[in-house]
Amino acid sequence: MAFTLKRLTQEHTMLPFDCGDDDLNEFCIKDSYLYQKELLAVTYYIENETETVLFFSLINDKMSAIELSKSFWRKVKSSLPHEKHRRDYPAVKIGRLAVGKNFQSSGEHWGSQIIEFIKNWMIDHNKTGCRFLTVDAYKQAVAFYQKNDFDFMGNEEQQRFEVDKDNPDSDSTYAMYFDLSKLIG
Repeated sequence: MAFTLKRLTQEHTMLPFDCGDDDLNEFCIKDSYLYQKELLAVTYYIENETETVLFFSLINDKMSAIELSKSFWRKVKSSLPHEKHRRDYPAVKIGRLAVGKNFQSSGEHWGSQIIEFIKNWMIDHNKTGCRFLTVDAYKQAVAFYQKNDFDFMGNEEQQRFEVDKDNPDSDSTYAMYFDLSKLIG
Protein backbone atom coordinates (compact mmCIF):
# COMPACT_ATOMS: atom_id res chain seq x y z
CA MET A 1 0.00 0.00 0.00
CA ALA A 2 1.50 3.34 -1.05
CA PHE A 3 1.44 6.33 1.28
CA THR A 4 2.12 9.97 0.52
CA LEU A 5 3.25 12.62 2.97
CA LYS A 6 0.99 15.68 2.76
CA ARG A 7 1.04 19.14 4.29
CA LEU A 8 -2.08 19.98 6.27
CA THR A 9 -4.36 22.61 4.78
CA GLN A 10 -7.34 24.34 6.36
CA GLU A 11 -9.58 22.67 3.78
CA HIS A 12 -8.50 19.13 4.62
CA THR A 13 -10.47 17.13 7.17
CA MET A 14 -8.12 14.80 8.99
CA LEU A 15 -9.25 11.17 9.00
CA PRO A 16 -9.71 9.52 12.42
CA PHE A 17 -6.55 9.20 14.50
CA ASP A 18 -5.76 7.40 17.74
CA CYS A 19 -2.23 6.95 19.01
CA GLY A 20 -3.28 6.12 22.55
CA ASP A 21 -2.50 9.60 23.92
CA ASP A 22 -5.46 11.98 24.28
CA ASP A 23 -3.27 15.12 24.04
CA LEU A 24 -1.66 14.02 20.77
CA ASN A 25 -4.99 12.82 19.37
CA GLU A 26 -6.57 16.20 20.06
CA PHE A 27 -3.65 18.05 18.53
CA CYS A 28 -3.89 15.97 15.35
CA ILE A 29 -7.63 16.30 14.87
CA LYS A 30 -8.19 19.83 16.19
CA ASP A 31 -5.25 21.93 17.39
CA SER A 32 -3.01 21.37 14.36
CA TYR A 33 -5.38 23.55 12.32
CA LEU A 34 -5.23 26.36 14.87
CA TYR A 35 -1.43 26.27 15.08
CA GLN A 36 -1.16 26.32 11.30
CA LYS A 37 -3.71 29.15 10.93
CA GLU A 38 -1.72 31.30 13.38
CA LEU A 39 1.58 30.43 11.61
CA LEU A 40 2.92 28.72 14.74
CA ALA A 41 3.53 25.23 13.31
CA VAL A 42 3.19 23.30 10.09
CA THR A 43 1.71 19.81 10.27
CA TYR A 44 2.37 16.96 7.86
CA TYR A 45 0.50 13.69 7.79
CA ILE A 46 0.10 10.31 6.11
CA GLU A 47 -3.33 8.72 5.70
CA ASN A 48 -4.62 5.51 4.21
CA GLU A 49 -8.19 5.05 3.00
CA THR A 50 -9.75 5.06 6.46
CA GLU A 51 -7.47 6.67 9.04
CA THR A 52 -4.49 8.88 9.73
CA VAL A 53 -1.34 6.76 9.94
CA LEU A 54 0.91 9.41 11.48
CA PHE A 55 1.45 13.12 11.77
CA PHE A 56 4.17 15.52 12.83
CA SER A 57 4.38 19.26 13.32
CA LEU A 58 7.45 21.42 12.81
CA ILE A 59 8.18 24.72 14.52
CA ASN A 60 11.04 27.20 14.16
CA ASP A 61 13.33 27.03 17.17
CA LYS A 62 16.81 27.96 18.32
CA MET A 63 19.43 26.74 20.72
CA SER A 64 20.44 29.72 22.80
CA ALA A 65 23.18 30.55 25.31
CA ILE A 66 20.55 32.26 27.47
CA GLU A 67 18.35 29.17 27.77
CA LEU A 68 20.97 26.42 28.15
CA SER A 69 23.46 25.57 30.89
CA LYS A 70 26.95 27.01 30.45
CA SER A 71 28.56 23.57 30.21
CA PHE A 72 26.12 22.40 27.53
CA TRP A 73 26.44 25.68 25.64
CA ARG A 74 30.23 25.23 25.54
CA LYS A 75 29.67 21.78 24.02
CA VAL A 76 27.40 23.25 21.35
CA LYS A 77 29.84 26.04 20.51
CA SER A 78 32.79 23.65 20.37
CA SER A 79 31.05 21.73 17.58
CA LEU A 80 31.26 24.82 15.34
CA PRO A 81 34.25 26.71 13.94
CA HIS A 82 35.29 29.67 16.10
CA GLU A 83 34.35 32.22 13.43
CA LYS A 84 30.77 30.87 13.53
CA HIS A 85 30.28 31.32 17.29
CA ARG A 86 27.05 33.15 18.10
CA ARG A 87 24.64 33.55 21.01
CA ASP A 88 22.13 31.21 19.33
CA TYR A 89 21.92 28.69 16.51
CA PRO A 90 18.96 27.87 14.24
CA ALA A 91 16.91 24.77 14.91
CA VAL A 92 13.64 23.16 13.92
CA LYS A 93 11.51 21.71 16.68
CA ILE A 94 9.46 18.60 16.23
CA GLY A 95 6.49 20.04 18.06
CA ARG A 96 4.33 16.93 17.88
CA LEU A 97 4.87 13.50 16.38
CA ALA A 98 2.64 10.46 16.72
CA VAL A 99 1.91 7.18 14.98
CA GLY A 100 -1.57 5.67 15.09
CA LYS A 101 -2.02 2.60 17.33
CA ASN A 102 -2.81 0.36 14.34
CA PHE A 103 0.64 1.16 12.90
CA GLN A 104 2.80 1.27 16.03
CA SER A 105 3.63 -2.44 16.05
CA SER A 106 3.38 -3.10 12.33
CA GLY A 107 7.08 -3.77 11.86
CA GLU A 108 7.36 -0.74 9.59
CA HIS A 109 8.95 1.44 12.31
CA TRP A 110 6.92 4.43 11.16
CA GLY A 111 8.22 6.71 13.92
CA SER A 112 11.89 6.05 13.17
CA GLN A 113 11.26 6.32 9.44
CA ILE A 114 9.67 9.73 9.84
CA ILE A 115 12.53 10.92 12.08
CA GLU A 116 15.03 9.87 9.40
CA PHE A 117 12.89 11.61 6.79
CA ILE A 118 12.82 14.85 8.82
CA LYS A 119 16.59 14.75 9.39
CA ASN A 120 17.33 14.33 5.70
CA TRP A 121 14.62 16.76 4.65
CA MET A 122 16.15 19.51 6.79
CA ILE A 123 19.49 18.99 5.09
CA ASP A 124 18.28 18.53 1.53
CA HIS A 125 15.17 20.69 1.22
CA ASN A 126 15.00 23.18 4.06
CA LYS A 127 14.42 26.75 3.03
CA THR A 128 16.41 28.34 5.85
CA GLY A 129 19.50 27.48 7.86
CA CYS A 130 18.92 24.74 10.39
CA ARG A 131 21.74 23.12 12.38
CA PHE A 132 19.72 21.26 15.01
CA LEU A 133 16.50 19.33 15.44
CA THR A 134 14.96 19.77 18.87
CA VAL A 135 12.12 18.12 20.72
CA ASP A 136 10.48 18.35 24.12
CA ALA A 137 10.06 14.60 24.58
CA TYR A 138 7.40 13.06 26.77
CA LYS A 139 8.89 10.71 29.36
CA GLN A 140 7.60 7.65 27.50
CA ALA A 141 9.17 8.90 24.24
CA VAL A 142 12.70 9.56 25.54
CA ALA A 143 13.92 6.03 24.66
CA PHE A 144 12.49 6.41 21.15
CA TYR A 145 14.39 9.65 20.57
CA GLN A 146 17.58 8.20 22.07
CA LYS A 147 17.24 5.23 19.68
CA ASN A 148 17.09 7.83 16.89
CA ASP A 149 20.34 9.50 18.07
CA PHE A 150 18.85 12.43 19.98
CA ASP A 151 20.69 13.52 23.13
CA PHE A 152 19.55 15.44 26.18
CA MET A 153 20.28 19.17 26.10
CA GLY A 154 22.84 18.91 28.86
CA ASN A 155 23.49 16.90 32.01
CA GLU A 156 20.89 18.80 33.98
CA GLU A 157 18.14 17.76 31.59
CA GLN A 158 19.28 14.13 31.71
CA GLN A 159 19.42 14.20 35.52
CA ARG A 160 15.91 15.64 35.65
CA PHE A 161 14.74 12.74 33.49
CA GLU A 162 16.53 10.19 35.69
CA VAL A 163 14.75 11.58 38.76
CA ASP A 164 11.34 11.63 37.02
CA LYS A 165 11.41 8.44 34.95
CA ASP A 166 9.97 6.17 37.65
CA ASN A 167 7.47 8.72 38.91
CA PRO A 168 4.06 7.81 37.44
CA ASP A 169 2.69 11.27 38.34
CA SER A 170 5.33 13.17 36.33
CA ASP A 171 4.08 14.56 33.04
CA SER A 172 7.22 16.58 32.33
CA THR A 173 8.91 16.82 28.97
CA TYR A 174 12.65 16.69 28.41
CA ALA A 175 14.61 18.86 25.99
CA MET A 176 16.54 16.77 23.47
CA TYR A 177 18.38 17.55 20.25
CA PHE A 178 20.03 16.09 17.17
CA ASP A 179 22.96 17.85 15.45
CA LEU A 180 22.27 17.64 11.72
CA SER A 181 25.96 18.10 10.94
CA LYS A 182 26.39 14.41 11.88
CA LEU A 183 24.73 13.59 8.56
CA ILE A 184 26.86 15.77 6.33
CA GLY A 185 30.28 15.50 7.63
